[in-house]
Amino acid sequence: MTLRRKLAVTTIAASVAMSAFAGIPLSNKGLAEKLGVSNVAYAASATFPNQDIIKQLQKVEKALSGLEKQALRDLRDALNGLEDSVKGQVVAPIVNKLVDADAPDAQEKKDALKNVFIDAIALTFAPSEAKLEEFRVKHHDLIQEYATEVGVPDLTVDDIAAYFLAIQNETFKIVNKKSLVQLLDLLGDSESVNSLFEEVLAAIPNNKYAIEKVFLEYKVTTEDVVAVVSAGKAAVNDNSLFNKAAAALYEVYKRINSTSGGGSGEAGPIIDNSISAEAQTLINNLSELKAKLAAASEEEKAKLIEDAIKQVDELVKKLAVITVKVDAVDGKATVTLDETNAVIALNSIGAVIAKLQEVANVSYNAPKVAGNAGDVTENEVAVKLSANVVAAAIKAKIPAISLKIGAFGVELPFGGTFSKQVDFGYKKSDAKEDVLGGLKAASQVYDFSLSVGGVTTTSFDRPIVISLPLGDTAGLDKELLSVVKIVEGGLEIHGGRVTDTSVIESRDSFSSYVVVENKVSFGDIAGVSSWAGRAIEVVAAKGAINGKAEGVFDPNAKVTRAEFAKMLVRALDLENGSSTENFADVNANDWFAPYVAAAAEKGIIKGKSATKFDPSAPIKRAEMATMITRALQLVNGSKDVADVDAALAVFSDAAQINETLKAGVAFAADKEIVVGNNGKFDPIASATRAQAAVIIYRAINAN
Repeated sequence: MTLRRKLAVTTIAASVAMSAFAGIPLSNKGLAEKLGVSNVAYAASATFPNQDIIKQLQKVEKALSGLEKQALRDLRDALNGLEDSVKGQVVAPIVNKLVDADAPDAQEKKDALKNVFIDAIALTFAPSEAKLEEFRVKHHDLIQEYATEVGVPDLTVDDIAAYFLAIQNETFKIVNKKSLVQLLDLLGDSESVNSLFEEVLAAIPNNKYAIEKVFLEYKVTTEDVVAVVSAGKAAVNDNSLFNKAAAALYEVYKRINSTSGGGSGEAGPIIDNSISAEAQTLINNLSELKAKLAAASEEEKAKLIEDAIKQVDELVKKLAVITVKVDAVDGKATVTLDETNAVIALNSIGAVIAKLQEVANVSYNAPKVAGNAGDVTENEVAVKLSANVVAAAIKAKIPAISLKIGAFGVELPFGGTFSKQVDFGYKKSDAKEDVLGGLKAASQVYDFSLSVGGVTTTSFDRPIVISLPLGDTAGLDKELLSVVKIVEGGLEIHGGRVTDTSVIESRDSFSSYVVVENKVSFGDIAGVSSWAGRAIEVVAAKGAINGKAEGVFDPNAKVTRAEFAKMLVRALDLENGSSTENFADVNANDWFAPYVAAAAEKGIIKGKSATKFDPSAPIKRAEMATMITRALQLVNGSKDVADVDAALAVFSDAAQINETLKAGVAFAADKEIVVGNNGKFDPIASATRAQAAVIIYRAINAN
């Protein structure tokens, strides 16, 4: 490799660094020609001659998000805050190449050059036209001196700009092919940084740029530059500052270089990809794991992967707790996230999971994150999730954020409808008797509002989970509590899961809601009341099963597939109005259509064929058990029984159970949700409405 191929390049953020150095006026003559003046070092009010550089800096400035700017400022401030002696040690590998140690003014020159390099690095991480101008005014004379000494008296600013813009373009071409995780891995390895520099410079045509002669004469190599960067990291003593700044610049340059022609050029929210120091450390450790796995036995691999998953679990659990801020003014509380820390946490979760999956080839789902606003007592609350937070969550594949706001709770999803800034709010008030229609309230009335991307939104494709705090429940039957929607002309029963202190309900549309005690009575259940009476009462209170007429339950009637779909979806809070299905025998206006669609979309229910659901057919016990199993596994994360055959061995007719339904029957039987009779399961027998109510009741109470 020729010496030319080892020219000095600054950091991985080469495009900004090169723009900075491209502004150094190494030639009075060239600068004067461009400015139309003579015998001056710099005319501060004049326009910088190379407008490509100015445009590039302006583009970077405009593209930087607040978080990205902060990441750059943090590193710049840390570097500027170093002691002078430490700064000198940081830049020594390059400065010592430029100054003759035996010269009488060697130390003075080293100090002057030290300031040039430190200011240049600071400019790299604070790219702006004003900073560039300040740099040129401050350091022109010294830089001119060094250029002249190596025989380049007529080097123009445009010569320099052309060279550095070429390096910028080549750097982006290479770095753009890498993921953020790969970039951060590269930053932690000096040999990889060296290789990148060499690859960039190898792509620059030989003998094309006059500026090359200046670098060649002083024999500054890429190894020297890497040594400076490493010394800077060590002096600041915080690798995360460098990584955050580099990641910010990487994303900015990726955005501004990937904008295609046409349209408005809007690219959505600006995503900050900074990660925490702990996440970077774990990513580095996981990178090392790859080589260990390649050399390990199967038993050793299993242990290594188990340990890696445990490390990821521990960090992700820690990162998933998001800091929440509350501002209360005039009776209204505004709840926001600490955006900087939230984005870093979300990025970190996504990055460590991605690295684990890459290295260990395992499946690992990102968890929900959570925040606690503390004791919020205001009757009006606004929750704001910024576009940056939402974008970071979606990129990290975070499904939702769960927020505790006083006694109230809400789980806001990410993705789908919720892909822009989210503004969620509620106002609470005491329930009025004329609204309740004679029912007893167990909570205050909550009037909800939602806007996404500044647009009012009343229905959405992913449900919001609300947790309505209970008030005084003395004298009320808590099992009969249900969330109701207040609509014009009455109340709609929506059920909900009752806990000790709240009722939890998923909603795919918003209005006003309250928790009530919903007592429903039937005059024809005396014959089944001993074993099904309570179940019928509770399941009816949730709106999961209705009477055939006022006061008529018809307990011995057979349950159809459509009826059971509704019972299950309503009872376990699985409704989703945006769900769709493709069954030819389920029409959009059928009363059961939304329940079949929700169950089918979640994989709980299958058709008799790809296009036939057969809604009016009586549901069989094995089908019912399997649907219950799939629903509970979805809701509670329950797993199949370890030994299906052993679980079914108690039934003498186990062989009659369809092979595809055995796991579901085994689970439901093991949990005593669907039980046998006289040693038989009766898989193809149908179920009565009373039996179905009992099964749903058991499912509601299943752990």
